Amino acid sequence: MKMSPSLTVVVAAMATSFAMHAAVAQPTDKRATATEASAVQADKGIKYSDRERMKSWSGEQESLKQALKVGVSKDNYRKVLADNGYTITAINKDTADYVEYEVVKRDHSYEVQIALDKRTGMGSKVDVDRNLWRADATEEAMRSGKAVMASKPLTNGDTYSDRANSKGWTDQKEKLEKRLALGNNLAFYTSELKAMGYQITSTNDKDKNYAEYEIVKGRDSYEVQIDLDDAGKAKKVDVTSNMWQAEATEKALRRTK
Repeated sequence: MKMSPSLTVVVAAMATSFAMHAAVAQPTDKRATATEASAVQADKGIKYSDRERMKSWSGEQESLKQALKVGVSKDNYRKVLADNGYTITAINKDTADYVEYEVVKRDHSYEVQIALDKRTGMGSKVDVDRNLWRADATEEAMRSGKAVMASKPLTNGDTYSDRANSKGWTDQKEKLEKRLALGNNLAFYTSELKAMGYQITSTNDKDKNYAEYEIVKGRDSYEVQIDLDDAGKAKKVDVTSNMWQAEATEKALRRTK
């Protein structure tokens, strides 16, 4: 059956409209996919970024300090930790005058350092510090989310003690900060890091105004945070702790154990 001329015009117009709609819809879908991919990448970077996660970590650190008061026994400290949701994943040291625990709660880890009075056995000083050099059980708890209570002190606890290792780490941090001078582009900083013997194990973030790297040298790891101006030159460089480590960073550190 033949269509009337007027009906033919209407059908052609509808076909043209549909084709134009399809042509416009297709790139819109592609843009949405690209945006979703960017969001996934951003979430991945935030997962390991100390800059992004430090505020909540510091808040819990302060709360834990308040809970662990001086003047109580070792057993009482263990009870306070458990009551506050922390698992002691490693006992780095346990002597008459000092005890040191690695503790984990969700994705936060701390080193609890307790000086004891030899005469009374009561705590005379309590510090809640970072936990950068982690025992294997602590690493596994951070990675899997399943923390297992430590039953006895480690034989090589000093290897994982932040108190024992922090001086060398701090000295290297100061050298890095002096070497990574302001006003340079990213190529300069990556070159300088390699020249100083550091491996860039992860790029947590990299865009027009900010770059964030995880770096490893020996048993030490840092997070390098670089704020960039519109010309791509660094206006601020921070070298800080690297407590939330990407898998490649963990692997590089494990090779030195």
